[in-house]
Formats: sequence, C-alpha cells, structure tokens
Amino acid sequence: MSPVAKESVEQVRKAVHEVLAARASIIFTGRIDGILDEWSADKLTATQACEKIGKIVGLFIGEDLAKEIGKRSAPIVMRESAAKK
Repeated sequence: MSPVAKESVEQVRKAVHEVLAARASIIFTGRIDGILDEWSADKLTATQACEKIGKIVGLFIGEDLAKEIGKRSAPIVMRESAAKK
C-alpha cells in the first residue's frame, strides 16, 4: 500500500474518532479501528470500509453521526478511489 493510502486511512480514522469522541466505548472504537486496519491491509477498499463504518455507527449510535462521518470521509475516499484507477 502506498504512503498516500496510509495517510488516507489515518485521515479517516481521525475524522471518525473526532465525530465519536465521548459517544462510543473503547470496544466500539476498537472495532472501527479494525475495519480501518482491514482497509490499510488492502482487504477492503476505501469505499467498503467507510460504508461498513457508516452502517455500524448508524445502527448502534445514531444515523446523524453516521452521516457526519460519511460527509467527512467522502473526499478522502473519492481521492483514494481515483488514485487506485
């Protein structure tokens, strides 16, 4: 995986943690970090990882927070997807 991709993963991780600050348990954020690690290991695409995170957050915490994560992550995912093509 290129350094740009690792930077993208960390940007999404930072955005997710900012949105979920004090709203999610360490176990929950650990699960999200696991999904991001799968993206980093090239087991998931950027789009798949962010969709999975959005679904989990929407289901367990709130749809409004899932939308905020999606809004913050979209430019990063689009950039990453364009770079892979």
